[in-house]
Amino acid sequence: MSKSRIRRGEVEEIAAARIGKLMIMSRKKAADGDMELARRYVDLARRISMRTKTKIPKEYMYCRTCMAPMTPVTSRVRLRAHRVVVTCTECGGMKRIPYIREQKG
Repeated sequence: MSKSRIRRGEVEEIAAARIGKLMIMSRKKAADGDMELARRYVDLARRISMRTKTKIPKEYMYCRTCMAPMTPVTSRVRLRAHRVVVTCTECGGMKRIPYIREQKG
């Protein structure tokens, strides 16, 4: 007997739902102060994302150096010349997001 295969679209839906749940749980744990568990949830979400080749949505930002979820508790946001700089308060890692198009419009 052959194994029944799951279609690519179904895999992406399941992965997106699980990634969303894990990232929400990581934000809650970071707000409670349990950073180890929050980092573990982010790591699990990243592994699911890499295995299924699905992107993590932009609203679920995390620090790429220490895997801490970027929440108002664990990050600082500053505006610099043509970019937004989000700094992790846990490790000091920075994420720079350009916003030139928004300034022109």
